[in-house]
Amino acid sequence: MKIFRLLIFFLGVIFFYSCSNNSIYSSYRDFENGWGLNDTVFFKFSEIPDNKFDIQFLIRNDNYYEFSNLFLIASLNEDGILIAKDTLEYLMADKQGNLLGTGYGNIRESFLIWINDFDFKNESDYLITLNHAMRKNQEEKGIKILPGIISVGINISEKENENE
Repeated sequence: MKIFRLLIFFLGVIFFYSCSNNSIYSSYRDFENGWGLNDTVFFKFSEIPDNKFDIQFLIRNDNYYEFSNLFLIASLNEDGILIAKDTLEYLMADKQGNLLGTGYGNIRESFLIWINDFDFKNESDYLITLNHAMRKNQEEKGIKILPGIISVGINISEKENENE
């Protein structure tokens, strides 16, 4: 029970932290019938001020999401050059199977931190790509359609000045 409370507290801090930041770019991609294995999500942007910003993913899911975690493959390109590529795992449900995230009813939204303090360059063009990398245990191939994922988003935000 202590771990559950700690997890809820941690998610709450992340939620309030993300809401208190100044968002400079935010975008979503919606899915009608789940997220396809080969359905790459693209986020293209430029004219980001010269500064360090946090990059986080926003996942909206419903009760049809049947897994306790989510594996993602994320890449960041600056002016056509790959500068970061990660395979990420995020917790989506507690040990009892209750979906994490914020929201009410059967829709949940999770704020998933990817990169803290990324140093953006004002004159660069950026591309972030995102794919799910989910597969069932003991199966080699990925899940063709990941049910329960309603939308995937990105948020780039500046930390508030800690001296204020």
